[in-house]
Amino acid sequence: MTKEKSQNPKAGNKKSQLEDTNRNRDDEYYTLYEDISAEVSKYKKQLKGKRILCPCDWDESYNEEIVFKEENHIIDTTMFRSNGSIKRVDIEKSKEKFEKNLNLVKCNFVKFLVAQADSYGIKSISACGYDPVTDQGIKFQNVDYCQYDLIITNPPFSQFREFINVLTKNNMEFLVIGPQTAISYKEIFHHIKGNKMWLGYHHHLSGFKRLDGTFIDAKKPEGSIPRACCWYTNLDVSYRHDEMILNKEYNAEKYPFYKEYDGLKPIFVKNTKEIPYNYEKEMAVPITFLQKFNPDQFEIIELWASAEPYLEDGKRTFARIIIRKK
Repeated sequence: MTKEKSQNPKAGNKKSQLEDTNRNRDDEYYTLYEDISAEVSKYKKQLKGKRILCPCDWDESYNEEIVFKEENHIIDTTMFRSNGSIKRVDIEKSKEKFEKNLNLVKCNFVKFLVAQADSYGIKSISACGYDPVTDQGIKFQNVDYCQYDLIITNPPFSQFREFINVLTKNNMEFLVIGPQTAISYKEIFHHIKGNKMWLGYHHHLSGFKRLDGTFIDAKKPEGSIPRACCWYTNLDVSYRHDEMILNKEYNAEKYPFYKEYDGLKPIFVKNTKEIPYNYEKEMAVPITFLQKFNPDQFEIIELWASAEPYLEDGKRTFARIIIRKK
C-alpha cells in the first residue's frame, strides 16, 4: 500500500493544487493480496533466510516492529509493557508458540509474507511507516536499513525517486510497486541503464483498493491506474537470461530513421517483437522492451523522453529507449 502522502506544501495556483491533489490521491492505494501473491511467490528461493521490512505500512505499525521471527515466534505486543519489559512470566506459557492471528494483520504484504514465512524459510518480517497527517511513525528516510536484507512494499508514488535512491544508497535488495512512468524519470532510468534495477514479472496490477474501501478494477475503463503500475526489483528474474528470438529482417522502408539527435540516429522500431535480427546499430524501441530485456543480448544507450525527437514524417512518439545489440 502506498499511504505516505506528498509532504510538499500546497502552492497558491490552481495547477499546483491540482498536482498536489493528484499526488495525494496516487499515494492512497492498497495493494491487493492476489497481486502480492502472484508476484512475490516468484521469488520464493530468494526470500529464504532474508530479514524483510515493509517500510511504508503505518496501518500495520508506526515503529519498526518485528511481526515474525524464523524461530516461529510472532511477537504479540500485548505481552510487553511500554518500557519493553514482559508483563508477566508464565513458564508453561513461554514454552508454547506465540502467533499473531492473521485476521489482526492489516497490511496485505505482511499478511502474505507471514502466511508463507515457514515454507519460504524467511528469517524475519518487520513493518513500519509514517502517517503525515498525525506525524506519527518512522519515515522511510530514517529507517535503520542495516537491520534488514530485503524491502517489499508499495511506496508513495510522489516520493518514488527518493525511495529508490534511499534503497540503492543503503545497498538494499527490493521488490516494490511503482508507476510505469517512473521508467522515464532521469533518476530511475539511471539505475535501469546501469543494471541496478529492472522490471518484475507482472507489468500491471489487477486492481487497487482506496482508503474508503472502493475498488479500482484494472479490467474496467477507470482501471487505467492499476494498469499503469508495475513491479520494480533488483532481485534476479528469469527473463533477463532468456535470449529474445528475432525473426524480422531490416529494410530501410520499414524501419525509418529518426533525425539525428544528440549524436544518435537510431531506426524506429514500433514494437519489441519487430526488432530486426540483422541490424547492429542504434534502435529506438518502446519502453515495453524492458519486459524482455536481456542485458547479455542488448545494451541500453539512452532514453528519449522529455527531449524526444521527431520521426522524419514529423510525427511525435511516446518515450523511447535507444538500444544496440551486443
